[in-house]
Amino acid sequence: MAEFVHQNIEETLQELEQLERVGLFTKPEIKTIVKKRTNFEYRLVRLKKEKEDFLRYIQYEINLLALIKTRRERLGYFFKKDEIEYAIIRRIQRLFRRACTMFCDDQKLWFSHIQFCKKWNMKNELSKLFTKLLKVYSKNPALWIIAAKFQMEDNLSAENARSLLLRAIRHHPKSQKLRVEYFRMELMHADKQRKRWAVLKQSDVDVVEEGMEDALLQGQVARLVYKIAIQDMPDDINLHLAFIPVCNKFDFTQDIKDEIYTDLQEAHPNNELMWDALARRHLTAARNESASIHLAEESQCWTVYQTAAERLPTTKMWTLFADCCIERLHLGGPSDVSDKRAKTALKVFSTAHEKTKFTEDLYLKWMRLLQDIGEIDKAKEVAASAITSHQRSADIWEACLRLAMRDCGVDKQQQLDEVSQLFDSAISFVKSKNALPLWYLGLDWCLIMNPENVHDIFKAAMKEPPVISSPMQSRYLQWAAFTKELKRARKIYKRLSKTRPLSLDLFRQNISMELAQAEPDHSRVRRCYEDALMEYGSTRPDLWLEYVRLEKDNVHASEIHWRATKALSGSDLEEFTNGFTLLQTGHL
Repeated sequence: MAEFVHQNIEETLQELEQLERVGLFTKPEIKTIVKKRTNFEYRLVRLKKEKEDFLRYIQYEINLLALIKTRRERLGYFFKKDEIEYAIIRRIQRLFRRACTMFCDDQKLWFSHIQFCKKWNMKNELSKLFTKLLKVYSKNPALWIIAAKFQMEDNLSAENARSLLLRAIRHHPKSQKLRVEYFRMELMHADKQRKRWAVLKQSDVDVVEEGMEDALLQGQVARLVYKIAIQDMPDDINLHLAFIPVCNKFDFTQDIKDEIYTDLQEAHPNNELMWDALARRHLTAARNESASIHLAEESQCWTVYQTAAERLPTTKMWTLFADCCIERLHLGGPSDVSDKRAKTALKVFSTAHEKTKFTEDLYLKWMRLLQDIGEIDKAKEVAASAITSHQRSADIWEACLRLAMRDCGVDKQQQLDEVSQLFDSAISFVKSKNALPLWYLGLDWCLIMNPENVHDIFKAAMKEPPVISSPMQSRYLQWAAFTKELKRARKIYKRLSKTRPLSLDLFRQNISMELAQAEPDHSRVRRCYEDALMEYGSTRPDLWLEYVRLEKDNVHASEIHWRATKALSGSDLEEFTNGFTLLQTGHL
């Protein structure tokens, strides 16, 4: 074992001598480096090797490289890099290779190696590394894409990228991402060739004009990739649609886009996504184009959507139509344009409501749209219809409550009565497991608009199942501490502490309340910690650490530490032990 360590250390002597000779490090610093490396090497020759030992050694060497760079800049000495830096880099490479071989199931380790190679521009090493990585993780399509991207963009080898992606498709013939990335890669390659051709035409080099008709320059290879993909997966409309955004990034793909849309109409005539793509095809104007251009395009788009809604009067089709209208409305622009868009959107919602059953999402979008344009009364009508259709929906009730709270067209008492009635109805219809946001909303409203009823809301919440009562306990105590005298708040805590289950936030809120007093009563704080530990002592190391921090200046700290070690186990005990050590040394 020792002979291997000494052999590895001896291999580093040449670079260390150079470091000392050129004045980048002193002799004591060289001895420290040798000592550190020796310790690391001994760890790596143990029978049971740990990944963390490799990582610490690698990080030490990387830090050493950074220190060498800093000192070179300070001294203005930039020679002997082959004998110094590149010797260290080769050692780091060896360490990474050993680590990746022993712990090949750790993807983070592989990517750390890849990032290191990229930083030092080691393209040959990267190619070998990706080859090994894909042998281990051949079932991961994303890694094939990363490897092909490196070959295409960094190594500037379209041939290698194409070969990798073809191999990947053989491994994953049903992978949509691989097909789209292969399509993108071929278009990128064609784009590069077109730009190169344009440069040659501007120079004095004789070129043949017919060269631009070459299939590669026209993107015909990418077209072939697309055709094979849809032949292999003819029923996957998402694959069809995924090619369109890729085409939009290149200025020579109009023929391919036309073919994609034609194939879409033939293969998926009764699919809502096809009609959505066909309608959005007309929305090509940039955001800074004139309003007239936008309106003309939108008119064509709405025509397609209306045709689609007549042929496919489904909820999904109307949802896609409404979503597009809302997106266009959010683009902004002159008031007359926004008004036209708003009218179109409202008409779409009204027509859809007559012809199809509305989902929760559609109702919420309709209500939000009406609120945004100031039609509160109409929004209330839609809310009433939404409640009738979806009585159990917490989101619908919450939107209706917010609408009633926002309505400024009624007097305060009428608004209070309306909100109270809605809140009571919402709580009665919505299941408790989904109703907590409604309780929070009602509480926040009462705190501002009707403080006299806050206590009644808390009392009602305490009678609900634990999913409601437990989170509301700490808020109840917090409200009592701020609005009532301390004695009353303590009575409320005492009453709440007799119920089960108890939330940890209740205990922490009470502890904060007691410690916030001018002269804190530590006996009460201690009693609260004991109550909390009775409920959560076996699973919450952070609670034990808070208790130790409170008692660290007296004899109770050691007793609390002993109790914690008995109550906790596994990772919780390890977390407590680490935290206690940091606390003892003043780092926590």
